[in-house]
Amino acid sequence: MNLRPYQVRAVNYLQDLRRGFIIAPAGSGKTIIAAQAVAKKVKAGQKVCWLANTREQVDQAIEALSATEGPEGVEFDVRCAAGMPDVSEADILVVDESHHLMAETWLATASAAKGIVWGFSATPWGTDPERNAGLKAFFEDKFLQIDREEVKAGGHLAEGRVFMHDLDIRGQFDEEIARKTAIEVARRVRMFRQIPKFEHERRATWQITQETVQQNRVRNAHAVATIKQGVGEGKSVLTLVGSIEHGEEIAAQVEGTVVAHSKMGLKKRRAAIEAFRDGTLKSLVATSLADEGLNCPIASVLVLLAGGRSAAKIEQRAGRVMRPVEGKEFGTVHDYWDKGARFAYAQALARVKTYQNLGYAIL
Repeated sequence: MNLRPYQVRAVNYLQDLRRGFIIAPAGSGKTIIAAQAVAKKVKAGQKVCWLANTREQVDQAIEALSATEGPEGVEFDVRCAAGMPDVSEADILVVDESHHLMAETWLATASAAKGIVWGFSATPWGTDPERNAGLKAFFEDKFLQIDREEVKAGGHLAEGRVFMHDLDIRGQFDEEIARKTAIEVARRVRMFRQIPKFEHERRATWQITQETVQQNRVRNAHAVATIKQGVGEGKSVLTLVGSIEHGEEIAAQVEGTVVAHSKMGLKKRRAAIEAFRDGTLKSLVATSLADEGLNCPIASVLVLLAGGRSAAKIEQRAGRVMRPVEGKEFGTVHDYWDKGARFAYAQALARVKTYQNLGYAIL
């Protein structure tokens, strides 16, 4: 396998490290880097464990390891971290999507490893300084960052453009959201008196805001029209939603669309993703399972109906359509200002800042 220069650099960086972390943007081939680093370091008779976040990532890891030319007689154990597998006997532990490592189950599992531990993520840092400090301490502050511009310059990331759609009258839903929130807060205070009222208000406000935005008929109609237009132009369109119900509502209006989510059978989910990957299926609607590990370079249009403000999630989600493939000039994101709900609008402003930081054109 011919590795890209930055992949070679990352593989070599890890070789002498007990703990090490590679930060590389979506589409840079982190799984390939990890597999090649393992193949170069591991010895016959040793054991390699690999923690992933989703079953799809498990499959990708197994495929990448199978393509390497490492020594014979190595034991590989690739699992989802949620199952808390025993990694105590691993000579090498790979932690994919290591930004999850500070979660209780992930940390408990990985901390049992006595051998080498290598982490990989496109978006390791969050807004919690304590969490970031914990991640640095775990990996002994050994981080190598692959620059996005280097990956792009090598032709391994597509240019990005974002259409921010302005469909609402400023504040048109705020009164309704306030009324529903007050009712919901009163209910929660009665049921959960041990939780401070301000926390009920925070949670209820965001829940009602999400529900209101998802029920916005103008927004949904625009999204459906956007999906149909993309499919009509022969493009592969990925739509990300915040709930299964919302996804099913959107999919029902676009012929041939499939909804993929964690609650459907694994066999059906894999079949849907594979059909989307090979171009047989042109429109896929997905929940958060597509945030990470959905490797479908053919996807060129993202309709983002699951908002939020997390820069890490936005980079992961937008990255689904930024992987280059023959015939793709750029990846396109369709997002919404949601000015009708002030909290949703504030999050849209945060997303735009992230898009700008990623170098995407805002249209």
